[in-house]
Amino acid sequence: MGFSIKEMKFKERYLLYLTEKELAGPWFSFKLKRKDLGTVPVILKNIEPTPIYQLVNSRKGANLDRITLDFDIREYIKRLVNENKLKPIEFKNKKHFVRLYIDVFLRRGHAPYMNTYFTLKNNSDFDLIDFSMIFIFDFDINGLEGFNNDLSGYDEENDIIYQYDNTEVYAGFSTISRSTNYESCLTRDFKFGEGHLSLSNTLHEGPGEILSALQIRFKTLEPGHSFQTALTISGGFSKELLFENIKLGKINAVKQLGQVNRSVKSEQRNIQEEAFLKINQQEAEGCND
Repeated sequence: MGFSIKEMKFKERYLLYLTEKELAGPWFSFKLKRKDLGTVPVILKNIEPTPIYQLVNSRKGANLDRITLDFDIREYIKRLVNENKLKPIEFKNKKHFVRLYIDVFLRRGHAPYMNTYFTLKNNSDFDLIDFSMIFIFDFDINGLEGFNNDLSGYDEENDIIYQYDNTEVYAGFSTISRSTNYESCLTRDFKFGEGHLSLSNTLHEGPGEILSALQIRFKTLEPGHSFQTALTISGGFSKELLFENIKLGKINAVKQLGQVNRSVKSEQRNIQEEAFLKINQQEAEGCND
């Protein structure tokens, strides 16, 4: 359960093609803190099994998709207990959900970019300490024909990370929140987890099967507080065109924040759909939504 971009094209040229689902979306990193628990590190990938991620509701449209998920802290703690990494604790009358709203503006045929908004609201009793959001994309420029010969770059002025190959096809992304860290590396060498909680601010030298990532660090997300950003992802037949597309996408992303926030705060957006209740109680390998 979660959010992943399986395939993406720019003018019929593949940018993402059959990418491993955990390497095409946002990850979250933070530490849970409460008196009866102490401090527990959490790494949430963009795809997690139910019932750790639980689907609240989903809407699909011609130009806009909306997904609402809950991260269940209690179920995550249960997993750690079952793995003998933590002692059991009681959750009597404790709030244990963190809600994630995802709004995808597709703009098919209207713009050379895709904007996706991520709004995370801490509805739990826990402080989320050292909160980070990490965007990871394992681009495969030109699909299977060129998956292992990509080069990479990072533009500090525009905060854009990108990949390209010798056919001059470019793919890249940026967020409306300034990133704090970046990295490109061989896909097989990517590490983010305990002991590796910051991207390296380095780029892979030379061509290869690589991925690109941006990290936004946000200190502490307290109970009742929210974090929001928007991702712009695009392609181009030159670096200049790619940057132009992404900058235009970010300008429009800021303009659409009001629409997104009205939806996030609406009663309809926060209603649990009964059809998903049974699904949420099942343990699964995960799926693309």
